[in-house]
Amino acid sequence: MLKKFIRLILFLIIILAGFPIVSFASKEKGEVPILQIPVISDVHIGDGKAEDKTTKVLKDYKTLAPGYRAIAIVGDMTDCGLEEQYDKFNKLLEENMSQGAEKIITIGNHEFFEGRFFKKPGLTDEILTDRFIRKTQMPGVYYDKWIEGYHCIVLGGEKSNLSDETIGDKAIISEEQYKWLEKVLQKKVRPDKPIFIFLHQPIDNTVYGSTQWGGGLSDGRLYNLLREYPQAILFTAHSHYPLNHPKTLYQNNFTMVNTGAIRYILGEDGTVRSGDMQGLLVNVYKNRVEIKARDFAKDIWINQSTINLPGKQSFIDKIKRNILNR
Repeated sequence: MLKKFIRLILFLIIILAGFPIVSFASKEKGEVPILQIPVISDVHIGDGKAEDKTTKVLKDYKTLAPGYRAIAIVGDMTDCGLEEQYDKFNKLLEENMSQGAEKIITIGNHEFFEGRFFKKPGLTDEILTDRFIRKTQMPGVYYDKWIEGYHCIVLGGEKSNLSDETIGDKAIISEEQYKWLEKVLQKKVRPDKPIFIFLHQPIDNTVYGSTQWGGGLSDGRLYNLLREYPQAILFTAHSHYPLNHPKTLYQNNFTMVNTGAIRYILGEDGTVRSGDMQGLLVNVYKNRVEIKARDFAKDIWINQSTINLPGKQSFIDKIKRNILNR
């Protein structure tokens, strides 16, 4: 009885306090976003079945968000990181993305899979990361860009089973990359402007899917860097878990978001939904960021949340965050 009473009191406090970090509807109908960013992941070009899906998704984004200024692909754009798979992906992207849009591309664990399944003498992680940089024309495995005045930061794993068989699919982030991130987070930082961060593998035990498919990032290093920036929004992929789950968006001092998958969706019970394809559309407004999840197979929106800015969290916000993330 006491627990029920405490929960009732907390619920009443939340209603009276208002001003949530996360709400589930856009405040002003018809308001035009300052910036729109489609966010997809786990395309897995290479098995002959992903191409049509990718083409449909990219064409749909041009209808849903005409003239979007950037598109993010959060890793596993290829199935095994082969040269020809990159070439197919690049061709599909160039032919179907919004003209002039900036590309934000993250390396995934599958970009290292040539070393796992196609054993070649002399093949190294350095060769595969250099291939990612060369084929995507990104500045590096980790880098930052400014798009319409908004800071976008890309992180990436730097090693795979080729370097150490115990790595598996973990995200291996070097000391150099962590030191770089610590500095780059401070660039032109403002509490009322979101910082968009992209990494293929999620921090363990955060967003939906990260308990089973975390990136081995359980030492707190990445989390402790990002927790100093409540306006940070970390987009991660890897699990293929569906986007209609409440923990698609997870908040704990900053925001973390699962990006779904294009090639197939994976159920928590291991069921492969091969016909499904899901992704996000990020709408940036002056005082908030709206994140909408779409099921491209059914052509419907399946989830939506709004992150209010500035990102400072009050005591009431923390209570609400704990309740929402249970």
